[in-house]
Amino acid sequence: SFDFVGMLLLSPGLALFLFGVSSIPEKGTVADPRVWVSMLAGALLMLAFVWHSFRPQHPLLDLRLFRNRNLTLSVIVMFLFVAAFFGSLLLVPTYFQQVRGESTFNAGLLVAPQGLGAMVTMPIAGRLVDRIPVGRIVPFGLLGILAGMFPLTQITSETDYWKIVLALFVMGLGMGGTMMPMFTSALKSLTHQEVARGTTLININQQIASSVGVAVMSVLLTNWLPPQRIWYAVVGSWENPGLVTQLGGQGVVDGFLAEAGDAFASTFWVAWVLVLLTLIPVAFLPRRREESRMLDTEAPTGAAAAPPPH
Repeated sequence: SFDFVGMLLLSPGLALFLFGVSSIPEKGTVADPRVWVSMLAGALLMLAFVWHSFRPQHPLLDLRLFRNRNLTLSVIVMFLFVAAFFGSLLLVPTYFQQVRGESTFNAGLLVAPQGLGAMVTMPIAGRLVDRIPVGRIVPFGLLGILAGMFPLTQITSETDYWKIVLALFVMGLGMGGTMMPMFTSALKSLTHQEVARGTTLININQQIASSVGVAVMSVLLTNWLPPQRIWYAVVGSWENPGLVTQLGGQGVVDGFLAEAGDAFASTFWVAWVLVLLTLIPVAFLPRRREESRMLDTEAPTGAAAAPPPH
């Protein structure tokens, strides 16, 4: 039977919590009522859902799956990774548009190498995970991300584009070597009946992690950028040169752009440290070859055993 109570608790709870989190960049603080009231209400509804989910036989979101150690570790790793990686990735097109004056189209093209890098390693990592334990693959993916992200921690308002593009490509290589093995390993530890429920659990985890990561990085960046009123004028000067004079001349504008470059670099440092911390739970991932349970079947709870064939 469908878990209507679970739906009435989880759906608005998750929506309210993510609405509050996504409002942080706009408000610039968690103290704004729109932020903390939404997050608190959402968190309370989700806590009520957690309590409720252990009662029905078929809950909307099966939290009993967290008894599976491998799935739990995979969810923790993916949460930290997604929050840091996708939170920082949002900063790159913003940097190109606001600090370097690029159009939205050009900014998208400049970020494309990250996707190309992921395209290279994703199929390779997908094949390797069938032969090599995930605990021996994912660390190399994260190290690739750390290597690619480090140049971004040194970014300025005048950094050569080729350095940024190369860094994004390396980050993409690392991402492809991280996401696919983690997802595959998590599902391999589940039985056939658990796969659909496990996939839902992983997807919701990624949505929450992405929203939290984007919100955290946006708030940090906003706090480190020049004062909002001045910064809007600086960004507007790319299309309205008359604002340069109002701000005090090109030298003053260049000074604000340099300050903004430092703000982006500092925010990338935070993301870099978060990716580094992800290596801690990764150390507990399986380092021996895992047998897939996806073809296993299990009798429904409380069902009588079928009689042997005659």
